[in-house]
Amino acid sequence: MTGRWQFRDHEAERRLFNRRVMLASSIIFLLLATLVAKLVNLQVVQYEYFSARSDGNRLHVQYVPPNRGLIYDRSGTLLADNLPVYNLTIVPEEVIDLDATLEYLSGLVDLSAGDIETFEEQLRRSRVPYSSVPLRYVLTEEEKYRVAVNNHRMPGVSMEPQLMRHYPFDSLTAHSVGYVSHINQQELDALDETEFENYGGTTHIGKTGVERTYEHLLHGQVGYETVEKNNRGRVMRVLESTEALAGNDISLHLDHRLQMVAEEALGDYRGAVVAIEPETGGILAMVSKPGFDPNLFVTGISRKDYGALVTDEVNTPLFDRSTNPYPPGSTIKPFLGLAGLHLGLVDYDYTIDDPGYFRLPGVSYRWNDYTMRTVIGGGHGVTDLRKAIYQSCDTFFYDLGNRLGIDAIYDFMSLFGFGGNLALDIDYARSGVLPSRDWKMETRGEPWYPGDTINSSIGQGYMWATPLQLATAASLIANEGRMVRPRILQSVNGEPYFLEEEFPTADVVLEDPDYWRYIGDAMTMVVHRPYSNVFRDYGTAFEAIARADPDMTYKIAGKTGTAQVVGISQNIRSSAEIRVSELNRDHALFIAFAPAGHPQIEPRIALAVFVENGEHGSTVAGPVAKKITDAWLLDILQLDLTVEAEPETVFPQEPAPPTPSEIAAVAAVNE
Repeated sequence: MTGRWQFRDHEAERRLFNRRVMLASSIIFLLLATLVAKLVNLQVVQYEYFSARSDGNRLHVQYVPPNRGLIYDRSGTLLADNLPVYNLTIVPEEVIDLDATLEYLSGLVDLSAGDIETFEEQLRRSRVPYSSVPLRYVLTEEEKYRVAVNNHRMPGVSMEPQLMRHYPFDSLTAHSVGYVSHINQQELDALDETEFENYGGTTHIGKTGVERTYEHLLHGQVGYETVEKNNRGRVMRVLESTEALAGNDISLHLDHRLQMVAEEALGDYRGAVVAIEPETGGILAMVSKPGFDPNLFVTGISRKDYGALVTDEVNTPLFDRSTNPYPPGSTIKPFLGLAGLHLGLVDYDYTIDDPGYFRLPGVSYRWNDYTMRTVIGGGHGVTDLRKAIYQSCDTFFYDLGNRLGIDAIYDFMSLFGFGGNLALDIDYARSGVLPSRDWKMETRGEPWYPGDTINSSIGQGYMWATPLQLATAASLIANEGRMVRPRILQSVNGEPYFLEEEFPTADVVLEDPDYWRYIGDAMTMVVHRPYSNVFRDYGTAFEAIARADPDMTYKIAGKTGTAQVVGISQNIRSSAEIRVSELNRDHALFIAFAPAGHPQIEPRIALAVFVENGEHGSTVAGPVAKKITDAWLLDILQLDLTVEAEPETVFPQEPAPPTPSEIAAVAAVNE
């Protein structure tokens, strides 16, 4: 029995159990001690550190973008508004698979390649964690329903309300007011440190026109808010906030009613109109046609729409014709006439006997007057300065320009803003070209020739001017030399806004102040000089303006102009059979101010009309100007203009007008 069975040693087992219990207890004690030590370290020693980190994960500071200031016209009509819309946004930190989410969203809303590209660009420069990044702007009602129904399947995706820029007049103010669009990296890099911080959370910036010029007034001041978020990044509550300051509301000198009249008056033509209030320098209308819809750029224009705009090489809707230069043609003749009077090279009695052409001494080449390019021919006969203006006699100004010389022409014309930009707040307007000896040598590497002066004396050759410059110069004549620089901004938050840069410019002072009246009378005769018993002795715009409206209650001082687009041999131009393609036809121009010669009312509007490939300033551009002055003086200002004008601008009807065929022949040619 003893060999097969062994009795258990209970005492040994007890001692073994006790040793194991002691070992286990020691291990547990050490673990508990370690845990307590760790807790003490976390809760006591490093309390401040981990408390701050906890708040950092829970609390977030985010930007509150300001509302952009509104833009009004002079009558209080909104030209740029902010409309409430819903945008589709994504918080990248909350999205598990961004590519899959974008693919899923493309089935719910219309996402273009441009939307994705813009989203990715903003994602790369997103600076605040857990901040939303716009994916699609202005969701339709149907798209909002789709997103709302499927929102539980898309963590991190939401619809956020936002005030979005809107231009109620579409293309009417596209070039003058401009538009806002997404900020690009180049624009961000151009901001200084303070400006960069102020654009936190802002996605748009002024790109063109008033929106760009007065970005500093319209943008406002960014705000901040401290928010508490849950573990999924959702905002639970706002703990602290600094309110964003909305941008300033601004009012412009522009009048949307006159803007609409100007655009309608241009009809189907491409062209531009700039109208100025001489007394204040305020720009009343600034139209470039055709235009484009600026609202397309606010939300991110599609490749298709942008391609349609940039590839239209005929209409070029993105090209601002009001601030870009063209040959001014005969519209510069009143200013050249003033130069001749001021410098003593002509007086009221000075005349030439115009044979219809001009020759430089010792040169066989003839610079023809337009009368030599018609079936009539023969020149203007005995012509003084006043007749040279109202009949637009090229030969007179060939002679005057040659005697003045390019140096005197440059010095005098620059006083009126040619070759520069007198506008206070349209810094993007081009300066055109007022040619000089130095200019030609620097740009062409050639000396100045006498023939260059002859071409410049009728606004051709190297001379280029913008419609804005021509309207500015016309306003100076209306003001009789008093310089009031053009400006488009009228007031900020209802308070008049003055620009410091306006003070240094001096008035244009002539040798005899009566020269202003004389040139004004000559320009008035352009429109109101009736038919005479001497053939062709009537104003170039009389047929199209004054005779077309015999009940006019006021007078317009104007000057027609036709600018050659392509060089055509004078022998060819003299042929009545010539046919020129539309894009190579001459440009039509007209400058004016009104009312002219009124005993009680100073000129209230000065303007320049440019009609691209319109051919004739008298019959095409002149009637456009008439519609605009009618609208401003009679309909908008509602002036009483029934008082008789001063005697200097009254031109009695003379007998024996030319035959209808003769009238038609003259009206169909250049001025």
